[in-house]
Amino acid sequence: MTILTAESAPRSVASQKEIGKALRGRTTRASHAAWTPGPDRPDPIDLLELQAADRLPHLLPIRYGRMVTSPFAFLRGSAIVMANDLASTPVTGITAQACGDCHLANFGIFATPERNIVFDINDFDETLPAPWEWDVKRLAASLVVASRYRNFKASDARSAALAAVSTYRLAMGAFAEMHTLDVWYARLDVSTILERLTPEMRKRAEKGVEKAKTKDHLQALAKLTEVVDGRRQIIDQPPLVSRLPANDDIAVRLQAAFKAYRRTLPDDRLALLERYKFIDVGLKVVGIGSVGTRCMIVLLEDPTGADSEDPLFLQAKEATASVLEPHAGRSKYRNHGQRVVCGQRLTQAASDIFLGWTNDRAAGRDYYFRQLRDVKGSLDIDIVKPEGIGLWGRGCGYVLARAHARSSAKAAEISGYLGSSDAFDEAIADFAEAYADQTEQDHAALVAAVESGRITAQTGV
Repeated sequence: MTILTAESAPRSVASQKEIGKALRGRTTRASHAAWTPGPDRPDPIDLLELQAADRLPHLLPIRYGRMVTSPFAFLRGSAIVMANDLASTPVTGITAQACGDCHLANFGIFATPERNIVFDINDFDETLPAPWEWDVKRLAASLVVASRYRNFKASDARSAALAAVSTYRLAMGAFAEMHTLDVWYARLDVSTILERLTPEMRKRAEKGVEKAKTKDHLQALAKLTEVVDGRRQIIDQPPLVSRLPANDDIAVRLQAAFKAYRRTLPDDRLALLERYKFIDVGLKVVGIGSVGTRCMIVLLEDPTGADSEDPLFLQAKEATASVLEPHAGRSKYRNHGQRVVCGQRLTQAASDIFLGWTNDRAAGRDYYFRQLRDVKGSLDIDIVKPEGIGLWGRGCGYVLARAHARSSAKAAEISGYLGSSDAFDEAIADFAEAYADQTEQDHAALVAAVESGRITAQTGV
């Protein structure tokens, strides 16, 4: 028999909100507006070089070459820098499962196992339990930095940040009032988004969705493979794709790690995966912040499939310690691939059916597996208009609130702290503008490091 004490007795949503509201006495909502780098702030280039020490050296110039192109690209690749900065900012003390690298390009559309198209967070390399405010601040800052990159008016940049934060606040309030299972089942279907758009915006969005639908395993097969001597294999396209011979040390170890990965799948997914035969493997450069980590693509085929080529492309991505760990504490998982997978399953509305983890024991490296392409789409920053980035920000704010509400039992306390006014929204918008200034300065420091020869950057790759 369970005996309820005063401490364990259920509290009403209203009383939980009052607890959150009381936190304003310790951490005012206005306090989140400030950003001033301290005198002991580490050199951002030092932090990037520290992070790069265990990465593949020949790929680092590509990473820096991508980061140097704009302040927004710098922000995308410098999660370690902002994590260090966020650690000095005010927090309420409430934690949730943080994305850890919560910028606008780490949200997008993809297909659920039921083949519905949803909008959600799509990158979890840095996920960790941490202050919920850190995700909100990085998201808002990314919207301002991206808006400035597009030369939008300052008012439009601020509006995009406000749209994201106000949506987060309102959604958190709604989730606080919902039953726990209803929060867990909540998702943002693309069809719901399309219904609320103007005819012109809906037309553009529908084109984006249709384009995303073409990004599947068959497209990957056509783009990344060729037939040589009657055998399908990955095309060698260095430096972005490097096919590994079957006797290559990394390829041999990955096959061993692949066997261990299979044990992390539920029985039904394992039965599906075992229909496929391991065919080929290659190193593939992805993203900006991940460049230099050991990221591989694995080609598999089902010899009993509907035709002679029934492919499956998996991505094996190296998982290292989250950039949040020095500031939020070590992960409870010894394997960082497991940390990523469990964080994703906890916060994402629907996850890849082949999501699992493994490790290369000989090299002491952790990995996680997922499908390489399964109907994925993201915002094209280079063509987005002010109203488009504002809409994207609202979508990001909603699914971020849902992720935090799913992973924390204190959604009502967060909601009580946020309140019904726009005080928190305006404070975060102030922070986002100030941190955008900081990002531009840090980007300029990287440009200077490249010009001085301290950093080697390979652009256009």
